[in-house]
Amino acid sequence: MIRKLNKSLKSLGKVIGKIEKVSDTLKFPIFEKKVIPRVFGVQIAGLAMALSMVAYPTQAFDYTMSQSSQTENLIPVVITTNSQYHFPLEMTLGMSQSYHTFHPAVDLRAPVGTPIYSMDEGVVVEVQKVSFGYGHSVRIAHKGTMSSHYAHLDKVEVGSGEKVSKGGKIGTVGMTGRTTGPHLHFEVFVGNKAVNPLSYISAK
Repeated sequence: MIRKLNKSLKSLGKVIGKIEKVSDTLKFPIFEKKVIPRVFGVQIAGLAMALSMVAYPTQAFDYTMSQSSQTENLIPVVITTNSQYHFPLEMTLGMSQSYHTFHPAVDLRAPVGTPIYSMDEGVVVEVQKVSFGYGHSVRIAHKGTMSSHYAHLDKVEVGSGEKVSKGGKIGTVGMTGRTTGPHLHFEVFVGNKAVNPLSYISAK
């Protein structure tokens, strides 16, 4: 993509050079000081567009590191024994990215195919299967104003409008969408506000 862009920009430069020669011959100064920065701005805009198409690497996994190093860098997550909510995974290697302002969710590392469970009973209100963003994802409405969102799934095993039980299997861990490795991107909402999922599914 970037190579093609550079080739196009070089071709554009050659065309501009020819036009400059013609303008000099006709004594028609169409290329004054204001025009050159404008052409340069077009180049910068084109480069920015190309870079925006490159996938942003999340902190889920780094294939340049050893498996042991990956495990060491993960934040331990203790599965709570609180029976009110069910932990969303059968098992987890740890948390690769925690909840914060710019990431209102937790990323839980687990092998591809690990079962994913609904944290509580509810109704599936949204199922998406796309190749970008969250990839394959499921959103569930629970009692009151609480809802939960599960993203980057490999397989989705529920449909929109389907009722699910607490601890009911809804799919498996994958790496669909924008991610560098297998994990569950897990969000919890109360009303329209995202809250820290660990307040509900993990003992501190």
